[in-house]
Formats: sequence, structure tokens, C-alpha cells
Amino acid sequence: MAANENTSFFQLAGPDDNVLFFSGPPQTITGIIPVVNISSEDQKIRSITIKSNKLRGAGGVPLSEIPFRARLRGGQQANLRARLPVDPLTPPGSYEFEVTIGSRKLPAVAHIPEVIDLRILPGEITIVASPKTSSYTRSVVAENRGNVSLLTGNQCEVPVFEITTLTSAVLNGLSKGDRESKDSMVKAALTELADLKVGTLVIKRKAMAISPGQKVAVDIEFELPAELKPQRRYSASLSLYNANLKIEIYTTAKSQLGSRKQK
Repeated sequence: MAANENTSFFQLAGPDDNVLFFSGPPQTITGIIPVVNISSEDQKIRSITIKSNKLRGAGGVPLSEIPFRARLRGGQQANLRARLPVDPLTPPGSYEFEVTIGSRKLPAVAHIPEVIDLRILPGEITIVASPKTSSYTRSVVAENRGNVSLLTGNQCEVPVFEITTLTSAVLNGLSKGDRESKDSMVKAALTELADLKVGTLVIKRKAMAISPGQKVAVDIEFELPAELKPQRRYSASLSLYNANLKIEIYTTAKSQLGSRKQK
């Protein structure tokens, strides 16, 4: 016989004092629901009724059911894994609700943790440094895809490194050492590696709080260090929560960063 989709053929299983537990970030809140097929035929179940005063689905619509797809043989009992399709911006906390299958109801609780998910686009900024300018402004879009507000300060500092291969740096250092002295060559190689850090990039922006689901355009000012040399490539990386913004800096042939004026 073809499988039937009538949920009256199913019943919640387990003891009467059982409490169902769901957990996970909003996109993947899962839990186990014990279900039994009380008929003698194979049956399909496509949804499970729930009742909640606080849980909302996508678009803020009250959550009333869990879409489901399972097939049980006649008389079969199984612990079925179910996912709550809640709004991805649901704040962290514990939410009580009720699950109904057939004539039985069981209390349930969903525990939702904090989700920090900041996105920054573009993920890479390129600056071609002019000899007369030490400050550059670029715009990015920041989006909070998590479920808690994210605070950002108005200034931070990150180290700037010259881009070169590790092998090149070591070889350059070794060539500067005294070949008659191993200690001198090792010291010169280590000095060359240390010199890859050339200064500090000062990053300024407007302090703000980004709410869950909010997307904002942000102007960021980059103040370059005066130690940059001409015709070089440098890199810096800004980490903000889980997001990372890479900054690539190229200097021109006549760069004299120590004499630059603010722009």
C-alpha cells in the first residue's frame, strides 16, 4: 500500500514527563522527537505541529509547524531528528514551546546561543601610495548576519609588513652577514626577518553599533606609517570579530613618506 501522509497515524512516543530539547544557532536548531506509527501500514509524516509564544519563522511569522519528511513502517517507533525553521536573527536565549503529534503533547525547549557573524565587503583594500599623501579613505559595507549587536570602536592599529617570501628574506639577511662567522650570518638573517615589520597602520572610522540583520556603509581612514620605502609592496590585516579586512599597499618610485601631507 502506498504511504499515507495523515498525521493521525502517528503519535508522540516516550514517557509523559519527557521534555524535548533543541539547541543550535538559529539556522540549525535541531532536536530529537520520539515518534511511533500506530497504524499497521507504512506511513509518511510531512509536518509536526508546535505552539510557541515567542519563536518566529522567517519574516517574523509565528512558528506553528516543523516541516518534516519521514516514513515509518507499521508499528515502528523512531527518534526522528527535526530542525526548527526559526528566524535567523532570533536573539540568544531559551525558548519554551509545545510539540503535538496525534493526541499527545510534550513540552520542549530550544536553546539558542550567541552567533557573531560580521561580513565586510570588499574583503581587500588596495592603496597606491602617493609621495604627498599619508591618509587614504575607502568605503566598505559591513553586515551583521548574527543574532547580537556588534560594537565597533573608532580607531585601531595594526602592524604593516613588507611583502616578500621567507626564503628571500633569509637569503638577503645571510648575504649581509660575515660569511666567516655563522653567528653573524644568523643574526643578519633574523634582523632581515624582523625588518619585514615596517611600522603601524592607524585605522579610523565612526564608532557604531550594528544590529542583527543590519547592513551599513562605512568610511574607513587609513594613516600610513612614514617608514614605507619606495617601490615596495606592503600588507596589513584588520580582524574585527570574525571578519578580516586585508589591506595591500603599493608605494611609487618617488615615495617620501616622511614628508607626506594629510589629504
